[in-house]
Amino acid sequence: MTGFGEDAAYPVRWQTTVEGRSLHVMVRRQAINLLLDNDSPSFTFDPAGRLHGAFVEGRNYRRSLDNRMLAKWSEQDGTRSTRRRRWLSADEARAVVDLAYQMAARAAGLAGDAPAAIRSALEAVTGWTWPRLVADRRWFERIYTPVGILPPDQYLALVLQATHGCSHNACTFCTFYQDIPFRIKSPDEFRSHVAGVLDFFGPALAMRRSIFLADANALVVPMPRLLALLDVLADGLESEIRETGKPGAAATISEPSPLGPDALPDPTFPHLPPATCSLPPATLPLFAFIDAFHVERKSVADWQELRGRGLQRVYIGMESGHDPLLRWLNKPGNAVDVLDAVQTLKTAGVAVSVIVMSGVGGAAFADAHVRDSVALLNAMPLGWGDLIYISEFREQPGSDYVRMAAQNDVRALAPDELHAQTRMLRNEYRAPDPNQPPQFSAYNIDEFIY
Repeated sequence: MTGFGEDAAYPVRWQTTVEGRSLHVMVRRQAINLLLDNDSPSFTFDPAGRLHGAFVEGRNYRRSLDNRMLAKWSEQDGTRSTRRRRWLSADEARAVVDLAYQMAARAAGLAGDAPAAIRSALEAVTGWTWPRLVADRRWFERIYTPVGILPPDQYLALVLQATHGCSHNACTFCTFYQDIPFRIKSPDEFRSHVAGVLDFFGPALAMRRSIFLADANALVVPMPRLLALLDVLADGLESEIRETGKPGAAATISEPSPLGPDALPDPTFPHLPPATCSLPPATLPLFAFIDAFHVERKSVADWQELRGRGLQRVYIGMESGHDPLLRWLNKPGNAVDVLDAVQTLKTAGVAVSVIVMSGVGGAAFADAHVRDSVALLNAMPLGWGDLIYISEFREQPGSDYVRMAAQNDVRALAPDELHAQTRMLRNEYRAPDPNQPPQFSAYNIDEFIY
């Protein structure tokens, strides 16, 4: 990996004037920012020079690593501000990309007397074009199967796919892994994948602040095989540090909070407390999904060992505390399994995030869903460092849920009813220790982008 200057003290700022407007460039280890008049338009690039995000004329744009672009903005609807989002066509995305790199080129042309770190960063940025990003997408797709979903606080994770697909893959509401057979990689396959990922990201590893072990529930891997995969992961990242002489991802993934708003437009990441587990130098902090049913297949001692290997937080799709609804959703396990899973993980010192779906089951299940979900959440030993996500339910076209809801006349909640249910789930929660509560956060699957 190459940096922006070995002796640079970050952040490095530089300013010039373009057509009477102030053009600002800021370089940090994890991002490069260009903005006019400290406002708009503004662009964020990763340290390799790929466009990451933009803010133009009141709209936020976020570019994925497979070169798609999501636009987000707010509209006033009477007294309420409504959040809108839309995936751009290739032509629309290219217009945003071209604008970003044109501004970078203008900055580079004026940067003859700028600090070395500024010049190096602009050189990295101006090496990119739309055709190069298209080719970069093809590279990305050779390394990864589609990254279906991540928790919002992990959108800046370095995703490493120890498994493909979902071991259950039968929840009626989910289509994320519908066409991906579940498979556990061998150590050799995973070693090749990790090497490919590190090569793809290069200096952009500095933007990735954690490691997410994918796919949907990678922690169901039997313990001996899982430890062998974690050995591969540790060896691969340590080799990267040895070969480059730079800590790369290892210097940034332990940071507990996301990049600030000046670096990433419209951040949606929860502000989490510092990690509480003490990690040996050879390990890196890890995050992953698992379904509640499989947590108990590992002992508390197993989870403690995984914690010692760097596992910081486990994400469980609880969805509901109402068992009849869980059966209707074809979730593995029941409410007691979720409670047991959380207790086991907390006993092992692993932080937990539980994900609840507001509005799932529609009007037919609404009252029981809220009552039993709140009761289950209130029974959990959650505290500071844990997360409760509330995800407002969205029907996924082609899912069994859509067919079943139509057959059984399960009416979806109206927007006002949905928002009201979200408020009830949150307002009726009571933390075991009011002085050290878990954090609530929204989980909008429509805004996921990697």
